Amino acid sequence: MWLPIIEQYGPALIVECEHAIDLSRSLVIDWLKRYMYGNEHDGHKVAERVASTLSEHTLFKSHGRHIDRSQAKEIGLKITDLESDKILEDLVLSVFHATTHTFGATGAVKIIENQMANAYIKHQIVPTAIQRYEKMDKT
Repeated sequence: MWLPIIEQYGPALIVECEHAIDLSRSLVIDWLKRYMYGNEHDGHKVAERVASTLSEHTLFKSHGRHIDRSQAKEIGLKITDLESDKILEDLVLSVFHATTHTFGATGAVKIIENQMANAYIKHQIVPTAIQRYEKMDKT
């Protein structure tokens, strides 16, 4: 049943996909070693195990699948619960709510802002339909 669909793709696509997976895995390993496990003596080994788990398609089935805190901790990621720091939690939620309202009420689709209040906001023009309502005369 899949043969007609698969026939249209050459072997180069499979090689490109394998390269993309390998690149992703090596980037995750590098970032985990540098930023999460940098001070640990077995950081490389832990980073490789975490990257391998995260890239296991049979476990997650989709790149967009949600991983909750308990799962993230189980696979070895260092997770700090946001609720453990009330000030940070309030700041993060304030930014989240502000961006959510901005995205919902404007044509903004991307916001980048730095600590000096310099911002880049990308807008997408959304066409709007204008409907004309006329009062019907019933005479």
